[in-house]
Amino acid sequence: MNWFDIVITLLLLVAFISGYRKGLIMQLVGLATIVLAAIFGGKLAANILPELNRIINFTPDVARVISFVLAFALIAVGISLIGRLLQRFIDVVFLSFINRLVGAVLAVGTMMVFLSVILNLVLMLDKGEVAITPETKKESFFFPRVEAVVPAIVPYLNQEFWDEYIPEKYREEIEGKSDSILQSLPTGNTIDSLFQQRHFNVD
Repeated sequence: MNWFDIVITLLLLVAFISGYRKGLIMQLVGLATIVLAAIFGGKLAANILPELNRIINFTPDVARVISFVLAFALIAVGISLIGRLLQRFIDVVFLSFINRLVGAVLAVGTMMVFLSVILNLVLMLDKGEVAITPETKKESFFFPRVEAVVPAIVPYLNQEFWDEYIPEKYREEIEGKSDSILQSLPTGNTIDSLFQQRHFNVD
């Protein structure tokens, strides 16, 4: 276990405790926040990018990532505020153990998706492997598992969404990881995704 594993373990532990305390209701709001922000963040980022370039002179790659992060944050804050307002109308005096436990599990899953998005963005910028060294990647228990979450979801994304909202350069990089995951599956696994069949030429 190295520093990367320690950080991921602490974040997942915090997510588990937070999810257990809040229960399923607010965790569903949190999950919806991440999903909707990820879906519509790209479109909003396209509007933010020109304004960002006028204010600060970033390289194209850095500007794209920052514009997406800003868009993601704006959408997430908006949905979170709506969720908190809705929560005021839900009078839950006692959250059962099952509700708390399901909320904790969902919180960990949501955190894994969020961390995978952040990690893949970092890897796109860290071509020199300075932030996360090859040794850290090799020795880490969590690194390959966290990195694989987003690429594993890619084959199930709608084709139109994928083409419209994700920059081509990033699509190629994430698709390459997704292709590797697909090829590593045991022979005989059923491919039930039309996107997988069309995009990866799987019969």
